[in-house]
Amino acid sequence: MTRTPVVDERPQTETAGKLEPLFAPHVIAVVGASRTPGSVGNAIISNLVLGGYTGVIYPVNPKTKSILGNRCVTSVEAIDDHVDLAVLVIPAPHVQGVVQACADRGTKHFVVISAGFKEIGGEGVQREANLKALAQERGLTIVGPNCLGIINTAPTVRMNATFARDMPVAGPFGLISQSGALCTALLDYAKGVGIGFSRFVSFGNKAAVTETDLLLALAADPLTKAILMYVEELSHGQQFIETCQRITHGPNPKPIIAIKTGRTQEGAAAAASHTGSLAGSDEVYDAVLAQAGVLRVESVKDLFDCAEVFVDPALPHGRRTAIVTNAGGPGIMATDACIRSEMTLSKFQEYTLKSLRYQLPPTSSLKNPVDVIGDAKHDRYRAALDAVSADEGVDQLVVIVTPQTMTDVTEIADVIRETKGFCGKPIVGCLMGLVDVSAGVQLLRKSGVPTYAFPEDAMRAVAAKCRFAEWTRRPLLGYRQFPVDAARVEAIFDEELKAGRTALVELKALEVFRAYGFPIVPYALATSAIEAAQAAAQIGFPVVMKISGPKIVHKTDVGGVRLNLTDEAGVRTAYDEMIAGVRGKMGADTEIWGVLVQKMLPRGKEVILGMSRDPRMGPLLMFGLGGIYTEALKDVAFRLAPIRENEALEMIMGIRSHKLLRGFRGEAPSDLEAIGDCLLRLSQLVSSHPRIRELDINPLLVYAAGQGCMVADARVILGDR
Repeated sequence: MTRTPVVDERPQTETAGKLEPLFAPHVIAVVGASRTPGSVGNAIISNLVLGGYTGVIYPVNPKTKSILGNRCVTSVEAIDDHVDLAVLVIPAPHVQGVVQACADRGTKHFVVISAGFKEIGGEGVQREANLKALAQERGLTIVGPNCLGIINTAPTVRMNATFARDMPVAGPFGLISQSGALCTALLDYAKGVGIGFSRFVSFGNKAAVTETDLLLALAADPLTKAILMYVEELSHGQQFIETCQRITHGPNPKPIIAIKTGRTQEGAAAAASHTGSLAGSDEVYDAVLAQAGVLRVESVKDLFDCAEVFVDPALPHGRRTAIVTNAGGPGIMATDACIRSEMTLSKFQEYTLKSLRYQLPPTSSLKNPVDVIGDAKHDRYRAALDAVSADEGVDQLVVIVTPQTMTDVTEIADVIRETKGFCGKPIVGCLMGLVDVSAGVQLLRKSGVPTYAFPEDAMRAVAAKCRFAEWTRRPLLGYRQFPVDAARVEAIFDEELKAGRTALVELKALEVFRAYGFPIVPYALATSAIEAAQAAAQIGFPVVMKISGPKIVHKTDVGGVRLNLTDEAGVRTAYDEMIAGVRGKMGADTEIWGVLVQKMLPRGKEVILGMSRDPRMGPLLMFGLGGIYTEALKDVAFRLAPIRENEALEMIMGIRSHKLLRGFRGEAPSDLEAIGDCLLRLSQLVSSHPRIRELDINPLLVYAAGQGCMVADARVILGDR
């Protein structure tokens, strides 16, 4: 298989440019502005004025003359200026009319703070649908409804168009959040730990602007170095994946860090296929976020801890980590966290050990972690950091400082800062405590050195940065297209659905997979004992026989399977006995098409390939060990189709038991390339035929490398397009 990197030529700047007036408007109209303290309409005006907004503000309120020194206008029609952004804080039933009036006067960009839309159900759902239709018809960008608003801390803008308490300090992080209430908590937490933002967006119900649109806008902002997001659901899964892949690759990749909460009732519902039963909604989102290159975290603290490590733009070349500490216990804690985070401890070169041995006290521990002993001052830290940072086997450093009586934390922090300046490798400070180390923490953060209070937090952040660095080096390949007979597949579906059948029996399922070039076990449908014997002789003994009929789903339960038949006489006898037995159990009028005669395959590794069409995200592929292990171990990997060429191998290597396929204890490695080929064909199949709701290939028998694989059994369930 030829694999060539793909350069995505589609412009990213179109959406980002279209949204820019949301973040940098010259003129803002606040419809529903109020003089009443404590009201949302008053908070919006106050934040704009007191936050230092550099543009022109028009408060729209027919009942008062001015608010905070800004003359009010009675309506948007009374504004004799071009309004770049309209912020609406009015009852939901009036939003549509005001947006229409603003659009008639040339306004294209809106923030709808007002609640009362789909989140309340009933008429609110229709109200939001109408607003979305208007946005599409007039080419409007509408953030919200039911949101907190937008903040831009750039000194040329200084816009706080929210009802949050304070304007955050400027910083390198852009944040988008679906929850307005959580936004206020995030702002307060960030203020407490000294984290600043470039841009901050609460997008609420995302009627006309989605998280994907906002990601592109933040990616295009030069002041945004990393993107944080809180989402409860994602829109347009494949579009989200491709957008994130473009943002996190290329000459200036930006990390995206996300908290994803909530569960989709549809995705969590049990389904008929193995894939559907194993893929709850959280597994779907895990797969989508991983496929997109998004770093998923579980808490607000983890979100900011993970973000802070990207203040330093240097990316590590590997996972080899050096630890320098003045206390043994924290060094052990850091070591444990390093291993738990799937990092490795650096093994120092001899010249490094020689330098450490010469400069540190005899009681110091020279192996990684390096313990400079509790009475270490800044000069001893400098000696250790000079030696360790120069070691070619070190990819990043974690420096731990515990405050002792003789420890000048600020001087040690200055040494860490100096080391960061010349070594070119990522360095993370871990200044343990809160009060005594605060001056050192402030110094490091001002110098762009990520700093944490505890080793576990520091190591999780370092591991996240390593994963991102590996992701940026991962090739972004294309989508392979195989020559297939798609028309034959559609004809089969038409025939089955016309007959009222949504579950394809094995015979029809095999025809579908054969049309897409899957390796299919040789088979023939026989309608008599003589035909069965002739088919078996042509296929070659031994053979398997399976009953075939439109209503026969569980063949084994009705005695519809015979294995290891070795001659024609046995086949004829088995045919007659099988037909009679199935009719006896299911009824004499049971429709039977005949018996499927298949080649009895040699033993191989059993794996499963599957697909379940998630109602929100689309076709979700699954790969794992097959047979009895599928449900027992639940060791499976998911990806949203279509998948790129290299993602097939990533799925295979993504299960915990992949070592069994690579060759274990003298066994020959399995044909991973053949499995990957089937996954890519499956991706094309389910992407091209939306009527496939679920399917399983279980098992796919896999043989030694170079010997291929074979579809032994399969099922397909159809639904609406």
